[in-house]
Amino acid sequence: MNSGVKEFSKVGIISNNRWEWAAIAAASYSLNATLVPMYEAQLPSDWTYIANDAECSVLFCATQNIYDLAIAEVVPQTPTVKATLCLDAPNGEPFAFSTHMEAAAKANAIEPTSIIAPTPDDLANLIYTSGTTGKPKGVELIHSNTVSNVYGVRGMVDDELVHDFVRESDVTLAFLPWAHSYGQTCELWVGMAHGQSSGICRGVPFILEDLQMVKPTVLFAVPTLHKKIYDGVHNLMESSSPIRKKLMQKALALGRKNVIEKNGGEVMGFLDRIQYRALDKIVLSKIRDRFGGRLRHGFVAGAACPSEVINFLDDIGIPICEGYGLTETSPIIAINTPYDRSPGFVGKPIPNVHVVIMGEDGLPVPHGQEGEICCYGPNVMRGYYKNPKATEEVISLAPDGKSRL
Repeated sequence: MNSGVKEFSKVGIISNNRWEWAAIAAASYSLNATLVPMYEAQLPSDWTYIANDAECSVLFCATQNIYDLAIAEVVPQTPTVKATLCLDAPNGEPFAFSTHMEAAAKANAIEPTSIIAPTPDDLANLIYTSGTTGKPKGVELIHSNTVSNVYGVRGMVDDELVHDFVRESDVTLAFLPWAHSYGQTCELWVGMAHGQSSGICRGVPFILEDLQMVKPTVLFAVPTLHKKIYDGVHNLMESSSPIRKKLMQKALALGRKNVIEKNGGEVMGFLDRIQYRALDKIVLSKIRDRFGGRLRHGFVAGAACPSEVINFLDDIGIPICEGYGLTETSPIIAINTPYDRSPGFVGKPIPNVHVVIMGEDGLPVPHGQEGEICCYGPNVMRGYYKNPKATEEVISLAPDGKSRL
């Protein structure tokens, strides 16, 4: 069975994070095809709608169960799908991904496949929104959208700090879904562009265990993970003996003093400094070990992270950089860095992205007044796939009179 992927094909993949996901994405881009990621947890009716709306020509299914569901419930209703492959199927099965990889390797040895390099304006991803208020909409992200985010992250720090902010030696734990723009752009493509390594989490129930195995130096997360660590430590304090509880409270209090000093505030006294060093080894390092023990800094987005959680992580020695964005903005609009951040704020816009606060009259509001957060720049999506009405509802003319807002 030939998958039939060619230029401008839509390649559907129903899978959680795994190495094959990244390989299929890169292979699709090398043929100037478009990736259409879906979640394993979605219903077959969702897969059917997305595959039809995107006009997928092939479906890659992670597990045998998903493959069986797709064959039974999706493929009969999606006439554009000409091939369906299973990533977990044993080699030799005609529908197994590994079988086709072997066949492709042999064919490529005889006649190498020609690369069809995409242009910056070609469609890289169709990422479908959750559809909580109607049918999911396909967000059109072109190659230059994602690339602008990769360069934007680099541009947030001075040249001499770039290779400290994102190191080639960094290791991440990929547990945010690559099917979403946050996980895909920030964890996968930014990391790959800078030579990072990535361990792939086995799933949410295994996060804490996988953190111990991978020992990441950088972590992209949502507030839920940090809140889980925060609650766990505070529950442990409350259930500990009076002496242990007092030690933990003292360690966190000295950690707070250390943060204040680092931020240019009051300098710690000699005795506090000695106590801090001791309690950092005895108490705070044990809390950091819950993240694997090597975490230099982390990033959080997707929802507002409580300030007490951010401050707690600061106190134990793990600075967390908050950020803000949307699927429609590839996703980064603004982000903090470890060198210039303010807990409780989402940071500055990345280079070439302009943020304006718009009023109901469609004009920027005066400084200090509330309004709608809007942005324009190279990160803004091309539009919603085959849905000009929905696109017109969210895209307008920027104050500069020429950009898409």
